[in-house]
Amino acid sequence: MKIRAATKADLAEVYQLECVAFGEHGYPYFFLRQAWDLWPGSLLVAESERELQGYVLAGRGEKVNEGWILSLAVAPAARGRGLGLQLLQAAVTALEERGCARIKLTVLPDNPALQLYQSLGFVEAGRENDYFGPGEPRLVMVRS
Repeated sequence: MKIRAATKADLAEVYQLECVAFGEHGYPYFFLRQAWDLWPGSLLVAESERELQGYVLAGRGEKVNEGWILSLAVAPAARGRGLGLQLLQAAVTALEERGCARIKLTVLPDNPALQLYQSLGFVEAGRENDYFGPGEPRLVMVRS
């Protein structure tokens, strides 16, 4: 499995993975396109035999030493093989190399990925019951 920075040509496949992973809660294509422009090199993809198996989107926050993991998805056929961990570690490393001492993310309280985030040192910093609107609770996780 190869992890690399996404190209413009990858965006359609990234969007498809986003839709499969998050359905109506996924980012629209236009956001992914603008995020690719806004945070060069922070949209990473994992490919095997030229087929995208997953991606992670990260970027700097308002504070130059603070980064965010905005999205992480692995294709259903590639789950359970440690790819999510590899992608997350690559994003954390990329943010740290850009000077981010704190990295944040949000996650549903009952999402199995919570254990993945905790395994890389993310800890709960808060909970908002309506983070993405009514009935959309999220834990805010931080790694320092």
